[in-house]
Amino acid sequence: FACVGCHPHSASALDEAGAATLRSLASSPKAVAIGEIGLDFYRNLSPPDAQRAVFQEMLELAGELGLPVVIHARQADEDTFAILSRWAGQVRRPEGRALGVLRCFSGDLTLALRYHELGFLISLAGTVTYPNAGRQAAVAAGLPLDAIVVRSGSEVYGRAKGALSRPDERSPLAPTCEFGRELAEVERIARD
Repeated sequence: FACVGCHPHSASALDEAGAATLRSLASSPKAVAIGEIGLDFYRNLSPPDAQRAVFQEMLELAGELGLPVVIHARQADEDTFAILSRWAGQVRRPEGRALGVLRCFSGDLTLALRYHELGFLISLAGTVTYPNAGRQAAVAAGLPLDAIVVRSGSEVYGRAKGALSRPDERSPLAPTCEFGRELAEVERIARD
């Protein structure tokens, strides 16, 4: 299974042939989402206007095909939210299914709650376990558990608690999963 889309870094390189290829690939029953798409104003490897245009094009494709989206947003929080908010108001959301996920979310709790209200999930990386991750920890603590996704690539971002040096060592993804388990326990105690 696959996600199909044009990353914001490559937005300026997407031509008609590339867009047609993405449309064809996304139409496959093996395509489960459109992504990773969005805006990245940190690196600006493509001009912001090109990123916005391709982001909108990819969202339209997701809407046509009824697929969720995987969103990349780096130093583009308000622009990304404005675009997704408009899109969310135009597409039909399948019952019980998220519109998409904000991958490796780095915004604050207020923004995370706004996305959750629109129908998005929030993906947290292993950096949530870092000692200086107060903002991410607040997001994790402030969202309902069913709104949080532990990023499968979290091991890349979770090295603060120890990187693998031998194949038989504990996975670096474990601290992120433990953090999620602790959150679940806190929520269970609060409900009881």
